[in-house]
Amino acid sequence: MLIFWSATASEKEEFLEDERGKFIPRNEILEAIESAVVFYYIKKDKELERIVRKYLMQKPKLKEISKEVKKRVFDKYPILDGIEIPEKIYLPKENINKELIKVFDLEKKEFVKSFKTETFKGVIENIEIKSDNMEKIKNACKAYSRALLEYEHKALKDTEFEDLVAEYQNQVANEWEIPIRVGRWTNTPYKGDLLFFWRIKEVREYLLKNLHIDIRPKDVLYLPRTNEFLGWTEIK
Repeated sequence: MLIFWSATASEKEEFLEDERGKFIPRNEILEAIESAVVFYYIKKDKELERIVRKYLMQKPKLKEISKEVKKRVFDKYPILDGIEIPEKIYLPKENINKELIKVFDLEKKEFVKSFKTETFKGVIENIEIKSDNMEKIKNACKAYSRALLEYEHKALKDTEFEDLVAEYQNQVANEWEIPIRVGRWTNTPYKGDLLFFWRIKEVREYLLKNLHIDIRPKDVLYLPRTNEFLGWTEIK
């Protein structure tokens, strides 16, 4: 079962569609899980952290960074091998809406722009995600979600959204079985793939100086109609 606790949006203005209807492709769910596993195992394994850190500080090609970091993690920890996720996750049309989304800049602490896009919110019961490593995936998703929310909570301190993020933190810690962040929830190119390295000053400053990229999520997408940040989903 997939529970989209907050609205999820496609990377484009509309969800993909075929003769059966609109759907979320397998890759969007897989990428959300991959981000969590990458964060968790780099944090857990100091040797792996050293390998990835060395790679990041050798002027890697921008387009290859996320792919190469994932390769290094999954070569050592192939826990997503054989994971079963449906190729297309069809969305009940009554739960699809065209919404105004606002972009909240975490550094400026203000809305910087807005756009309209399709969103979906609801429960999809007939979906099952299977893996021989579900417990490890669960641990990774919990750890990553906590870290991402901790980062956002700090960034949103003393704003109108501090309590909202605290509510998500409580749900991740106490309610959601396997939390993931699905779809377009930030405009940052790497989303949270490199979040771990934001804590390491030398890597952060090197990438900013030499590649001109900020590896932290620099903004979050907000749905004002329902007062929620996009993407929070539970695998149950």
